[in-house]
Amino acid sequence: MRTALVPLLALTLVAPSSAPPSPSLTDALAAIRAYAPAAMAAQGTPGLSIAVTDRTHTLAIITLGYANVEARSPVTPQTRFAIGSITKSMTALSLLELRDEHRVDLDAPVQRYLPWFSIHSGGNPILVHELLSHTAGIPDDYTLTPGYIYSIYALRDAHTLFVPGTSWSYSNDGFATVGAIVAAVDHRPWASALQARVFGPIGMAQSYPVFTPETQAVAASGYEYRDADRPPSIHPALVPSRTFDFVDPAGSVLSTPEDMARYLRFYLNGGVTENGTRLLSAATFAAMTHADRYRNGEPAGSAGIELAEAPSYYKRYGFGLSVFDENGDHLIGHTGGVSGYTACMQANLTRGFAVIAMANLVEAPLHPCAIVLYAMRVLRAQQLGLPLPAPPPARDLAYVANARQYAGTYTANDGSALSIEGDTHLSIVERNGARYALYPRGPDLFWSSDPRYPLFLFRFLRDPRGRVDQVTYGSQWFANAAYSGPRSWRYPVAWNAYAGRYENAFWGSPEVARVLVVKGVLTLDGLQPLTPRPDGSFAAGSDIVRFDAVAGGKAQRMWIDEFGLYRLDLP
Repeated sequence: MRTALVPLLALTLVAPSSAPPSPSLTDALAAIRAYAPAAMAAQGTPGLSIAVTDRTHTLAIITLGYANVEARSPVTPQTRFAIGSITKSMTALSLLELRDEHRVDLDAPVQRYLPWFSIHSGGNPILVHELLSHTAGIPDDYTLTPGYIYSIYALRDAHTLFVPGTSWSYSNDGFATVGAIVAAVDHRPWASALQARVFGPIGMAQSYPVFTPETQAVAASGYEYRDADRPPSIHPALVPSRTFDFVDPAGSVLSTPEDMARYLRFYLNGGVTENGTRLLSAATFAAMTHADRYRNGEPAGSAGIELAEAPSYYKRYGFGLSVFDENGDHLIGHTGGVSGYTACMQANLTRGFAVIAMANLVEAPLHPCAIVLYAMRVLRAQQLGLPLPAPPPARDLAYVANARQYAGTYTANDGSALSIEGDTHLSIVERNGARYALYPRGPDLFWSSDPRYPLFLFRFLRDPRGRVDQVTYGSQWFANAAYSGPRSWRYPVAWNAYAGRYENAFWGSPEVARVLVVKGVLTLDGLQPLTPRPDGSFAAGSDIVRFDAVAGGKAQRMWIDEFGLYRLDLP
């Protein structure tokens, strides 16, 4: 027996290995560079800046496209971008430093530091840490004003969305309040505190805490959709966003890729800067980078998907950061969007690498998360010695899962018809045979390339058994042969005075809302129901809508919370 085993053992030892060599870091960075243009094209942004870092230094800065389309100025490593809500983590960091200095108690009520703060919360105090984790129930953007302190003051007329500490709802006004606490306790403006507590120690010398014409003049030009009064098309026309003054602890920082790489290294090194300074105690850093807890002890975070392109974001939320546990690794991240800019970042605290991408395109419909998520997968595979993952395939923007459920002929009460055909893709078919694609924009929601339908999304409705039997476009309603319900609906005549188009500017950009009656229900843009309230106002999700200034039988102003929009006689 022993002699029979010897030849076999010898053969096993000398057999050549067929395993491919492990990918190098150079290979990984090359894969990220190769995919970046496709990710940029999918988002549709004029310019893109990406930074990849490990715990010790920046591994790569990738720049693509234009910082200014009109001047054909390319994005460079020195180009600044607005990072939007990633600012929240910096504001949180400032407050947590004050906590380590024993100047702020996270379990104290907000009024301890802001005696003038007030909101209707059913007698339940809001605690400081609940502001940091979006668990306070404060409405999001209750007022849309240049001054963030006024936005906080105006909350005295608002109601919390739920009992504080019992649920999760993203709130810019909540983080404005965090910034106000920082300013009050640190005895200097929030922007000065951020400069001293974050930018200075971390070495972010090229970052600005606020928008001014001067800071925007040395940043990439932001771009927004030219046709702000309708859903964006597949290749929408862009125009430069306006320059304006903007000071907001929830989202007004501008930065470069190198500065943001330094910022990410601060987290990769457990709250320690590159010169060895510990800005946060180990315990406070752990609290910031792990999920906060509701008052019942459960982890805080969104119950639904906040971002379709990055479904894991915001499922768990710490202090100013989304937190993740994936494949045994612990990660943090955040996205940001502000007039003309979007950003996305993620850091793997377990394995020591991070990526940020910044773009100069308005927040809808996508952030530049595709390149970040792919880069993070590539870096993890390389570190583990695994084959590098293939880049995501190009998205088929018109692909519709179970498309046949929507196909058919839908007829309106006036006899007009809507013919929809398709198998894996859907089209509106006109009488002359022309076809116009329907592009999915959400559950049962579609945008059409048909020029007859530019202003609204098509919304398909289902019967109690889940079968599609109706479709609406704005106030128009169509039903197929399977529909057996009512074909007319009663509603208060007074609502006719509210229907119409309302408009105003928000940070220099036009904001348009149309009030329509659909199937006897007052709606915003044919999609969001306006539910009547006893005082004559309406609930639109978490917002309160009011109409006033009636002239000529028509309301001339609509309030969404404390933001006023004014009637325009346009479609």
